[in-house]
Amino acid sequence: MSKPDSTPPSQWTGLHRRLIASLRAFGGREGSKLLVLAVVIGLGTGLGAWVFAQLLEGVTGFCYRLVGERAGRHSDNLLLLVFLIFPAVGGLLVGMMTHFFAREAKGHGVPEVMDAIARRNGVIRPRVSIAKALASALTIGSGGSAGTEGPIVQIGAALGSSAGQFMGVSRRYLPMLIGCGTAAGIAAIFKAPIAGVLFALEIFLFDFSLRTFTPVVISAVMSATITQALAHNNRAILQLPPSFANSYTFAWWEVGNYVVLGLLAGVLAAAYTRSLYLAEDVFDDRLGKVLHPIVRPALGGLLLGGVGLLVLIVHTPIQGQPAIFGNGYPVVRDLLIPDSYEFGGELYYPVGLLLLLLVAKLIGTSLTLGSGGSGGVFSPALFMGACLGGTFGLLLQRMGMDVNPLAYAVVGMAAVFAGSTHAYLTGIVMLFEMTQTYRVMVPVMLAATVATVISQLIKRESIYTEKLKRRGVQMSSLADMTLLRRLTVAQVSLAPATTVRSGDPLAVLISKAAAAPTADFVVVDDQDRYAGMVVAEDLRTALLEREAVPLLLVGELMRPEIPVVRLTDSLADVHDTFSRHEVSAMPVLAPDGSERVAGLVTRSALMRCYQGELARGTGFGGRKSTPRT
Repeated sequence: MSKPDSTPPSQWTGLHRRLIASLRAFGGREGSKLLVLAVVIGLGTGLGAWVFAQLLEGVTGFCYRLVGERAGRHSDNLLLLVFLIFPAVGGLLVGMMTHFFAREAKGHGVPEVMDAIARRNGVIRPRVSIAKALASALTIGSGGSAGTEGPIVQIGAALGSSAGQFMGVSRRYLPMLIGCGTAAGIAAIFKAPIAGVLFALEIFLFDFSLRTFTPVVISAVMSATITQALAHNNRAILQLPPSFANSYTFAWWEVGNYVVLGLLAGVLAAAYTRSLYLAEDVFDDRLGKVLHPIVRPALGGLLLGGVGLLVLIVHTPIQGQPAIFGNGYPVVRDLLIPDSYEFGGELYYPVGLLLLLLVAKLIGTSLTLGSGGSGGVFSPALFMGACLGGTFGLLLQRMGMDVNPLAYAVVGMAAVFAGSTHAYLTGIVMLFEMTQTYRVMVPVMLAATVATVISQLIKRESIYTEKLKRRGVQMSSLADMTLLRRLTVAQVSLAPATTVRSGDPLAVLISKAAAAPTADFVVVDDQDRYAGMVVAEDLRTALLEREAVPLLLVGELMRPEIPVVRLTDSLADVHDTFSRHEVSAMPVLAPDGSERVAGLVTRSALMRCYQGELARGTGFGGRKSTPRT
């Protein structure tokens, strides 16, 4: 079975050889190489996240703190024009970049990484990380409503895949290295190494074995370490007021409230997914017939600017731009100020404004990403969750309940994220690490679980897997495929091959059938090289016409199109080959390069190996398997 070429460029050949020699001296086993690469990927992704943050800050500062402030000093109308034009210009630049340089960089990124694992054995082009960083910085910095986790995940994944290919790592381990990169990305951008590990395992790898867990943890830790060193602080991303963090107590009678909040969050999460892909359908299918792909993100940015201007009617700009622009963290931080929820005076964020911001953010994010802009869906989910939770808490307070709306805003963030991604463990831990407070963990666990269940009942696919479903990739099977990728044909007990020649009479094959261990037969040429197979179904059909048996030759029943597999092929590849050919066994070539058949791998043997490995589990490092024939 052919494999994509992973040979490093010629100018790197010398360095490549020295690195390989160093790794072999370090341990000589694949496990040692993976540990070293986990460190490199973690450090590289952490550095990449810091560079991306500086790039994003530079674009945002130019658009809204340099040009925007100068425009505002001249006239309010000129400032409003900036809010309308900048998202459109940013979208146009992003459209050009993704169309000509790397089309994987558009959208929210995570589905592209999942697709690479599912269909391309973990191969991601190195240029994707550069394109994604630039495209996302332009999208978000110019005002696009999107998050920063999508670009960082794709940057880390591309780095992990490229590092594995460069160092000659077996293809079955590339998904693991991609998981290292995604965990490192989340750890860096959100200062959440534990959530980064869970995100990689829940969303991408579906594998909690020690062999996978160890390098992913190492990458997350190294990324968080270098990010902290470069940023010179370890404060929480969402700093809760000390009065709340030190004194809030969850009351038992609030259980019902948080169940209802979870229900509402699940509905909102499903609506978020539907809205995003509805916008994508409109821009790709309907407008795609009249608009070039380069122009679509510009139109999305222009429409986003219009929504931003409507928001400005009732809400002043925050940090120089409308509240729904960018990743939305300034608004979320304002929502976490207790004074926003105190009654008796004028409310800074009353219920009506919270609902307006929620709807505007939903529309704005759908326009940004659905039109082809680049960014993530995580931060908008936090924004909408905070608005939903804050609104619900305020309404409960108006009904006379002694509740703290701030707690409901915090819980709402985790619930909407969990409902939209179907990764409730990640949502629970992420909220804890982003706020660095444990006091809301019980209601967060309850609401996030309820939101995930409700969202799945409304819409089976998550905001990540919906795109893959549209491409025909069923993510429900990825957990099985993850394990199959780690196993090779060399670990399966092979059945002996019964060989015949194409010129033999069919009677010769029938005489061998009684003693053959399998119902399929390998056809070889005069040098005993593989030529094709005769499968049981064809033989049974021939036997129904007994009078024709003496006249038939083996070559007349042979299927030359049935491919061979090799001992180094992953069982995922073999499983895919079985799905395309109606046979019960595949010929396995001998490792000596002679093109002779060493044995047969059967469907049943493949499943026995899979079930045995599933029951046994694998520890990190494992043992070196030898062919069992």
